[in-house]
Amino acid sequence: MNNSMWGFIGIFVLCCGIYALYSFVIMKVKGEINASILLGKDYTYKKCKDKEAYIAKTAPALFVFGLVSVIYGVIDVIHCYVHTMTIVDTVAMIIFLIVLISFGVYTRNLRNRYY
Repeated sequence: MNNSMWGFIGIFVLCCGIYALYSFVIMKVKGEINASILLGKDYTYKKCKDKEAYIAKTAPALFVFGLVSVIYGVIDVIHCYVHTMTIVDTVAMIIFLIVLISFGVYTRNLRNRYY
């Protein structure tokens, strides 16, 4: 078991994934855009050109990002604190990084189009 900074990173990613899934539910139920995840500090969600289209396009990406973050966070916490499984943790980290970069690029392009 590896009790280092990597365990903290796994817990952080797990919490971020839970927050992303929470933001997805709020977006689908109330129609509110979470500015901290999707927009950044320079944008106001009230200035969106087409809010419904923006939500329809970002909601699936936010759900996938949240789900992959939760899965990777759980795997990393298990790897660091319960049972060492290096290959599974490495594969999960690579998948997480691919999804993270894709999510960032995709949401940046949508933000530029709708704001």
